[in-house]
Amino acid sequence: MKKEKYRVKQRKVVFSKGPIHLVDCLVRLTSGRTLSRQIIEHPGSVVIIPRFEDGRYGLIRQFRFAARCDLWEFPAGGLEIKENLRQAAARELSEEIGYHPRRLKKLLNFYPSPGISSEVMHLYLADKMIPRKRPHDEDEEIEMKTFSPGQILAMIAKHTIVDAKTILGAYYLKGQGNF
Repeated sequence: MKKEKYRVKQRKVVFSKGPIHLVDCLVRLTSGRTLSRQIIEHPGSVVIIPRFEDGRYGLIRQFRFAARCDLWEFPAGGLEIKENLRQAAARELSEEIGYHPRRLKKLLNFYPSPGISSEVMHLYLADKMIPRKRPHDEDEEIEMKTFSPGQILAMIAKHTIVDAKTILGAYYLKGQGNF
């Protein structure tokens, strides 16, 4: 059994909206040092790489307020209450690109920002796509286009794609020989 390297002495929710909480913690390390840490507690999310029959991949472009610009990225979104990962991936694709995957393959999990957030992203490859549109979230204005693997890698090299989950997904598939 792994021994914990810390003990939370005090925990205070500073702000909460829906499933996301900003938490201020007082943490005691095994060395005896006490630290103050502020984290975002997040229920997790899915990232989906949609692959179409012609070998092209779907990317969306949307405005990201924190980055203050439009970003090209693979579709992604948070988990909803009582929703499993596959359901979340299928829902997000229908909402964001208007397609439903008949096949989803789990690729990997990762922490996008472990210094400040508990969020775990679950990366999926989706294919055998069929049209199935659901309404976008009211705060999303999304454009979807398809690109070849070469175009996506060129966009990364030219810094047209700067979204970490998209870069990770593209290079993961490339490393597996599937891109």
